[in-house]
Amino acid sequence: MTEGESSFGYDELFFSRTNKKGIIESGNSVFQRVSQYEWDEMLGKPHKVVRHPTMPRGVFSLLWDTIGRNEMIGAYVNNQAKDGSNYWVFALVSPIDDGYLSVRLKPSSKYFAIIQEKYEELYHLEKKKRLSPKESQDILISVVKDLGFQDYKQFMIEALMAELNSRQIELGERPINALQLLEEALNSGATLENKSELIFEEYQKTSLVPMNLEVQSARIGEEAASLATISSQYDNLAKEIHTEINKFVESGKIVQQKVKECQFYVCNSILQQEIHNFFENETKPTPIQKSNEMEILNTLRIEQIKRAKDSLQEIQKEFRTFERVCNDVKKLSIGLEMVSISGKIEAAKLSTSSGELHGLLRDLGNFKDSLKQTLREINDAGKKLISQTLQMNESLNMSNVA
Repeated sequence: MTEGESSFGYDELFFSRTNKKGIIESGNSVFQRVSQYEWDEMLGKPHKVVRHPTMPRGVFSLLWDTIGRNEMIGAYVNNQAKDGSNYWVFALVSPIDDGYLSVRLKPSSKYFAIIQEKYEELYHLEKKKRLSPKESQDILISVVKDLGFQDYKQFMIEALMAELNSRQIELGERPINALQLLEEALNSGATLENKSELIFEEYQKTSLVPMNLEVQSARIGEEAASLATISSQYDNLAKEIHTEINKFVESGKIVQQKVKECQFYVCNSILQQEIHNFFENETKPTPIQKSNEMEILNTLRIEQIKRAKDSLQEIQKEFRTFERVCNDVKKLSIGLEMVSISGKIEAAKLSTSSGELHGLLRDLGNFKDSLKQTLREINDAGKKLISQTLQMNESLNMSNVA
């Protein structure tokens, strides 16, 4: 055996196809060259023939659990060539009819350096504590959560996008237009989510204003009776605002969730498009029936781009729901403004009033102003998001898949 890395360029992609049991049925010439096995040594053999012995078993446990649910998964994998050299890949594994197809690229993003260290730690922990594959999988999921991700799915989506962007840099090529638009859409979606949560936080700060206004008007007496009425009006309005803001926050989260789902499908469609084109241009003779593999790759390519385009439609659909809730909040904000103005007018009529009363009215005015400004920012972010989804859809159309 030799040490070192099996030659594998950033400009190369490779794939392999297995049956449901993980038996190799096909692949491209780069897969054969990098693994250093002859075709007759790989075809009909378990895919673990290229597995590196230091790979944590928890990674494969997670992989098989995921594709067993008929879901796609992306993962960093360290493989071992026939001569003992290794080669790291980022693999995107897709369930297909009667098996699975794995597309691999050479990793180079910031996550690659991090995951190598985490895999090494997990491997030694497996050995030391004699962990089962499921126990190791649970630790792996905890590791990515400790890195700041909600779950493994979010990690793999971020990693896939990072690898595609980093690959462009390594190749000295321009950023992929769809990925740039996707990054902008993620920012717009995050703005919608964050701003809607900000409105909720601002509302919470004034949730006791109605009760405190009533207390203050009671202290002042009959002269402040009109303030008590205004307090009651605001209390009723506040209850409506609370209901709508809860819808508002939830709707904002759903929009961003749809953007993140779209992130995976767009990145996946880009990779499937590339491996399709890469394999189509391969000329090295192999025992693989190229026309059959081209049909499989093309079917998967079309399917993934359709999913990407459908997810863009879902974003627009969810945003329209969000927009309706936003308009309801805007209508309530007009009522809030009227209450704020009335409160100031009535307070000015009082022969005596406390600083606390003016402070409450000031808090109400501040919430009204903050709500108005934040709704304006949300409206701007929403317009950008819709524009970005339309541009992404056009970009996918230009990928020659209708």
